[in-house]
Amino acid sequence: MMLPKADVIIPVRDGERYIAPAIASLAADAEFINKLIIVNDGSSDGTASFLSNLDWKGKIEIIHQPQLGLCTALNRALDAAETSLVARMDADDISMPGRLKAQIEYLEGAPDVAAVGAQVVTIDAEGRVTGDRSNYPLDANAIRDQLYKKGSCAISHPTVMMRKDAVLACGGYRTAFQHAEDYDLWLRLSERHHIANLPDAFLYYRLHQSQVASLFRARQSFSRDLALYAARERERSGRDPCEGLSEAPNFEELMRSASGPRTTIQALATAYDAIDAIQEKRRTSLTLAAVGAIPALAKMRYLGESRRRRYALIRTAAWTALTRFNFTTALEAYLAFLQCRIGDSKMFQSMARSLGATG
Repeated sequence: MMLPKADVIIPVRDGERYIAPAIASLAADAEFINKLIIVNDGSSDGTASFLSNLDWKGKIEIIHQPQLGLCTALNRALDAAETSLVARMDADDISMPGRLKAQIEYLEGAPDVAAVGAQVVTIDAEGRVTGDRSNYPLDANAIRDQLYKKGSCAISHPTVMMRKDAVLACGGYRTAFQHAEDYDLWLRLSERHHIANLPDAFLYYRLHQSQVASLFRARQSFSRDLALYAARERERSGRDPCEGLSEAPNFEELMRSASGPRTTIQALATAYDAIDAIQEKRRTSLTLAAVGAIPALAKMRYLGESRRRRYALIRTAAWTALTRFNFTTALEAYLAFLQCRIGDSKMFQSMARSLGATG
């Protein structure tokens, strides 16, 4: 049986250094590519010039836009896609041979799966393998559990092949979740469909200082928390508190918003406004409001997916409270730290599962 083809979408901004090898790596799977769709998001380097000279055997569409951001670029690429299956790729990574064929075959045999990713091998800025290989969960239940209960992204965005109609039906990429738009999408998609990962590595994932995770750490972490909060509210009430948000929220505006159902969002904004100010060297210490918000948020597994980062923030909050002689808040912070450590303990989790099974 002849396999269908997929469109491959690549957003890029100032990707002159890496985009040539990224595109070249797709040549091995060219027979499974209907069209390569590249969206140039207002690059100021030589990216536009490189793309203007790119032929790729006529199977390419170049879209130029001003700097409107990754979400807009991805949604424009999805709209331009002609095939029912759409593969993602970043302009600084390297695709391994066989990836597209393996994912098309998988999706053809699993109609209930809306998106399938793969494992990655990390490389450094110069393309040298670092030796690290991902271990993303494979089946839908484990992926949903990691996305929702553990709050971590269980699928590598640039490895994904997805069903266009399913992604569009759940709203596509949402600009409110800047730098964590993929995590928000996987949460919403996994509420309606299965998501899977292949056990094989099919992408070299490049780590370098110009990545989103390096440049926009506070905003990415906030967007992750906002997506998790929205998912929890959808499960609890069937209502999405972020419905209608057309852009990434301003921390100060959220802090001044009305109380009630948005209290958690206000707490997140209060914490991240202080964290962002410290990272940007606009402040040297946490505000008292952030000191009170951080321990409570950490107990609910907010403040990013890194446990060590949450622990560090709780300790900072506790120490700040002590230096300001607010001993009650300091005690609450240390108790929250203990609660988080126990909750994150694999031994404690194993004991809880055993008690649940015997109960």
